Amino acid sequence: MAQAPASVSGIGGQFLTTTAAAADVFVREDLSEEQRLFGQTASEFMHKEVLPVVERLYHHDWALTRELLKKASELDLLRLEIPPAYGGLGLDLISASYVGEQIAINPSFGGSLGAHTSIGTLPLVYFGNDEQKARYLPRLASGELIGAYALTEPQSGSDALAARTTATLTADGRHYELTGTKMWITNGGFADLFTIFAKVGGDKFTAFLVERGMGVVSGRDEIKLGLDGSSTTALMLDNVKVPVENVLGTIGQGHKVAFNVLNFGRVKLGARNMSGVRMALNHSVKYAKERRQFGKAIAEFGLIKQKLAGMAIRGFVGDAMSYRTLGDVDRAIEAGDRADGPFVLRTIEGFSVECSINKVWTSEALAWAVDEGIQVFGGNGYSREFPLERMYRDARITRIYEGTNEINRMLVPTRLLKQQPAVFNAAAVEAALAAQPPSAPSTTRLAAEREYGSRLKRLSIALLGSASAAYGDSLKDEQEVLAQIADVIIEAYAVDSAIARAEKMAAGRDARVGLAADIAAVYTNDASDRVAAASRQVVAALHTRSGDGALGAAVQKLVACAGIDAIPARRRIADAVIDAGRYPL
Repeated sequence: MAQAPASVSGIGGQFLTTTAAAADVFVREDLSEEQRLFGQTASEFMHKEVLPVVERLYHHDWALTRELLKKASELDLLRLEIPPAYGGLGLDLISASYVGEQIAINPSFGGSLGAHTSIGTLPLVYFGNDEQKARYLPRLASGELIGAYALTEPQSGSDALAARTTATLTADGRHYELTGTKMWITNGGFADLFTIFAKVGGDKFTAFLVERGMGVVSGRDEIKLGLDGSSTTALMLDNVKVPVENVLGTIGQGHKVAFNVLNFGRVKLGARNMSGVRMALNHSVKYAKERRQFGKAIAEFGLIKQKLAGMAIRGFVGDAMSYRTLGDVDRAIEAGDRADGPFVLRTIEGFSVECSINKVWTSEALAWAVDEGIQVFGGNGYSREFPLERMYRDARITRIYEGTNEINRMLVPTRLLKQQPAVFNAAAVEAALAAQPPSAPSTTRLAAEREYGSRLKRLSIALLGSASAAYGDSLKDEQEVLAQIADVIIEAYAVDSAIARAEKMAAGRDARVGLAADIAAVYTNDASDRVAAASRQVVAALHTRSGDGALGAAVQKLVACAGIDAIPARRRIADAVIDAGRYPL
């Protein structure tokens, strides 16, 4: 199936049918001087103000958290995405995400600040009326008010619309009385303003702006596996009286607030996760160079090098994916009006597939990196005296929040079918499976990987289109099949993004181009094994369903990958890490 050049307008969900030309893809190396300065400000704030006092945060000194958030506001770190008309800077997603990377070096405080600036503030930015924005946004921007978001309930997590919290209009028609319980509320112990979801009349799911003084009661702080230094509580609502003018958006349209805000979180989450991958690598290489066994530093051993290389590979690929999506979304928003809230929300929703892909991939890359980091530290990795133990615990939540990875795996194929049904019809599947003439021999670095990446996109189309035809409307219930297809699609986006970043670095004559090419080649080589395994399971399931054996033979041609000798390439990657003493990209 021939692929068109990538669209400059960057419409979401089209990566399977377009070629990611290097010039059209935003990469980390493209960050502007202004964006880097914002990031530098955030980094200095974390190192000077937060890291020296983190033990107090781990002992639940929420007054200190509020004090630090106030200091962050003085550096403009709370106002990045608030419109200028309400005391903010109205910056792009790339700038906000790059700042988020720096804040994420301490996930506990990063969670507190992120909950305030993202899910605690953005519902008001995009769904509030002018009076609500004028009343609350300047105070959120200054840190006078701290925001939080209350969606989850004891009986409703991923199934948010099953919420039981009720909102009953008072007899005088001036207030709604909210009754119910919310769970897992970040900043729950000290926030001042909550976006709370409740059902009006028993069925109209609606968002409300609720001040603590209206009667919100916080439960005790949860005793959690990780993120010890962030407040997570239940909220108890017992006939909390909320003025009718504090309805956020429209009665019965709370799901639009809830799900669009989650999309906002996912689009920036990948960059934060990659911050953790880089930290795990930096700690690991420092330790590996200092720790000696059998008369030499453990960094000299092949299996330690393999771990260091794996972390570097994930850091590079995850950045490539995250910044590609951020760049595409920002470019699409700039084609319209960033001040037009409904337009911005529609644009980000259009990229929901890429957001889910990045959420799944980067959170699992982070989990792998901290796990392998502990292994590099050996017994010391299991000790709280060393940094990887806390990182291991803090990282675990990233596969759960902003929609579990299971939910996001379901979203990837089902959203693609909804967004672009014609891409997966019978004719498209036939074209995707058709044998392609071999490309002319090329000496260009990564040419073989680029060709495999093209086949990987065709494979994604063929598997999802075939599954849709075989199962019809019941496909949504075949979660195991959908998850395997999602994994193939995720790898297609990862491979494509990694190659595009490496090619763009080559075009810019970046001195690290050889390292980037090694990383893209090794990742593609490893991805081919995962893709082959997932494809076999899908083909077997479809064969059981339809009895058609032709698909398997065609798929086998698409998954075929000659592979490379990845051992020396991994060693070169690890040597670059060891020489630099840190993540080198």
